[in-house]
Amino acid sequence: MTANKTYDVSLKSKVAIEAIKNIKSTAELCSEYKVPAANLYEWRDRVLSRVAELFVPESEHSKAQKALKQEIEELHRVIGELTVENNYFKKKLSR
Repeated sequence: MTANKTYDVSLKSKVAIEAIKNIKSTAELCSEYKVPAANLYEWRDRVLSRVAELFVPESEHSKAQKALKQEIEELHRVIGELTVENNYFKKKLSR
């Protein structure tokens, strides 16, 4: 069984940017940085798919973050209620 190799974030970003620039071939980049082509393609595609997020105004980004935070808090509240109910019913059943 082989363990998956982990790569540093800075290496991933460097390789992805070089792949996007397309100055060197994929084979050259893979050889130079000793990474599989599948990883290179994955990192490049991940960067390209998230580029649009860089141009979202901060106000919209913070609104989205606040909405997610509120949703998480609501879910935690529901989990707490269900836990209390579950414990109550467990006690009732055990009597």
